Amino acid sequence: MNLITKVILLIFFLIAPIFVIYLYSNQQSTQVVEEQINIANQNRVSHFLNAIEDTMEQVSVYANIVTKDPDFVELAAGVVPENGYDYSLMIGTIERKLGLFSLSTSWMNRISVYFPALELAVSSQTPIAYHKEELAGQLRQGTGWTLRNVQVSGIARRVFTRYFVGPSAATAADLSKSSIIVEVDLMEDNITQLLDSFKTKGNNDPFFYKASGEYVLNSSSDEPMVREIIQSSAAGLDGPNPRQSVVRLHGKQYLIYALTSDKLGWTLVDYVPLEDILAPVTRSKHLFYLTSGLLLLFGVIAAFLLYVHVQVPIRSLAQSAFQIKKGELSTRITAKQNRDFQLLVTQFNEMAAQIQHLIEKVYLSDIRAKEASMKQLQSQINPHFLYNSLAFIVSMAKMERTQPIVSMAHSLADYYRYTTRNDRMITTVRDELAFVTSYAEVMNWQLGKIRCETQMPEPLLHETIPRLLIQPIVENAIVHGLEPKPEDGIIRISGEEEQGWRRIIVEDDGVGMSPSELETLRERLERPELPPRSCGLWNVHMRLRYHFGEGAGMIVESADSGGLRVTLQWLKREAPVHGQE
Repeated sequence: MNLITKVILLIFFLIAPIFVIYLYSNQQSTQVVEEQINIANQNRVSHFLNAIEDTMEQVSVYANIVTKDPDFVELAAGVVPENGYDYSLMIGTIERKLGLFSLSTSWMNRISVYFPALELAVSSQTPIAYHKEELAGQLRQGTGWTLRNVQVSGIARRVFTRYFVGPSAATAADLSKSSIIVEVDLMEDNITQLLDSFKTKGNNDPFFYKASGEYVLNSSSDEPMVREIIQSSAAGLDGPNPRQSVVRLHGKQYLIYALTSDKLGWTLVDYVPLEDILAPVTRSKHLFYLTSGLLLLFGVIAAFLLYVHVQVPIRSLAQSAFQIKKGELSTRITAKQNRDFQLLVTQFNEMAAQIQHLIEKVYLSDIRAKEASMKQLQSQINPHFLYNSLAFIVSMAKMERTQPIVSMAHSLADYYRYTTRNDRMITTVRDELAFVTSYAEVMNWQLGKIRCETQMPEPLLHETIPRLLIQPIVENAIVHGLEPKPEDGIIRISGEEEQGWRRIIVEDDGVGMSPSELETLRERLERPELPPRSCGLWNVHMRLRYHFGEGAGMIVESADSGGLRVTLQWLKREAPVHGQE
């Protein structure tokens, strides 16, 4: 996980708790606001309905006062003055009292009193006639508030009517038992004006509704909408008190409040578009979304700035360091306008330049030292062979065998012509094999039982290797493997290529080595310094490593024929590691 990922995760873990807490707080606040709005609207509806009930109750009190007033009681008892003038005065007094009762309330009203025994009717407004059947029909509907159509001063009006029958033991169904009946009419306009005042402070649309289907609207009410709400079962207008529901009409949601008056038998209904009543909540949600978006945006901007000003320079430094690791010592970082990393970039470039200078200096010194070491190793290989060859020539001369001496002399001439060319430290596999073949022929002249076979792929013959790389291995096979063996011996030299690796395999069928001796030899090959006792195989192993670099070297193991199998391997490269020619 890189730095920018960690920083982004850190920003996320810093923002996430804030977002969660803010989300929880917003949800709780929204819930509280919704509850308070609903409670406020329910209280508002309840307060309004109570005001209507109080006003109507006040009028009802006046009606009860009428039934107990002495003048009304006297007339109801049938005590009528015989004198027409006194009768007129009594009726006038009753009408004035009714007028005073009517004026005592701000609502437009009409109070009428019926005396069944006298078949007399008196009203607070224009005189009315006594119609027994009509009155009986009205009373049969009950003594609660009912909505009906009447004529007031010759004008058709809708009024809320209620009857009060006296004495209290009398029933409305039997007029003969009633001495006085008070009829109170409250004009529909009173309710309409109250509904208008209830509507002025919002986008609501209140109306009065009765289960029988009757309703009273405010002056600006949407009557088709009211009908749809009444007909909608989802509105639940006839349920228990108080009622709150949400209905969808014309693709829009409406919140409906309904409260039924037990005293009046009517229901006050108020509906408002849900989006209007929840406007504060909606604004709070929008503010929350805006704040969350800004918080997220600032987090992204912070992550981007960290990426540009931190991650990009760090990645550039890492890439440049990787280039230097691959050996591209000329790598430099292009300076940009970044004050935070300017000093680091400058120091890196200076460090790279210094490393390049030091490595080039040490590299040249190393090449010279290794060339001298290889020449020294080469000189250590040549005397051993020379001693044996001269001993063979002396022996043949004593025996006066000239042919072996001539052949040996020519072979020695070819040998030293090849080994004394120190101007070039590398050769081809083909030339090295020709040299090894000549060497094997010389050794066969000496021992008389050596045979050397070569089988090398054509592409491998053109590969370049350090000179005198194979000969010490062949010499080691002859001296330590085939000489101790009484029978004839054979040396097989082969090659192979596999996945970029080049291998030259020298195998003999000599006496071989025990596992412990083989392990000791391997340990000696891995020593960084020349062993106390000169080891030709160690020389070859080190030269391979010097020349071809990592992975190159010698593998020593037992052969299936009982002898020793030595494998020289290296990885093919475009140019030698040390650039020798």
